[in-house]
Amino acid sequence: MALPLWTLALALLVNLVLGAVLVLGVFTLMEQRILLGAVAGLVIGGIVVYAEATIGAQLFSLTFEEKRLIVVLAGIGAALGISGTMLAIEPEIN
Repeated sequence: MALPLWTLALALLVNLVLGAVLVLGVFTLMEQRILLGAVAGLVIGGIVVYAEATIGAQLFSLTFEEKRLIVVLAGIGAALGISGTMLAIEPEIN
């Protein structure tokens, strides 16, 4: 594979941080209004996925296997960021 290791690590790390930040933002909004937090989480999550795909397509010329590897690592990073934040912080919803 022609993809450097730093690119794979960057995909994992960026998505880990984005997942954590998204959860914190959604929790903050859900503390005010549950529906607002849920809708904002879906919209912002969709925007992040679209932006990453668009930027990645412009920056890199990847084979199918490389794209699949980056998507898997990005998914793992996002899952770790989301679940780690959800385990560490609990929203105060009344």
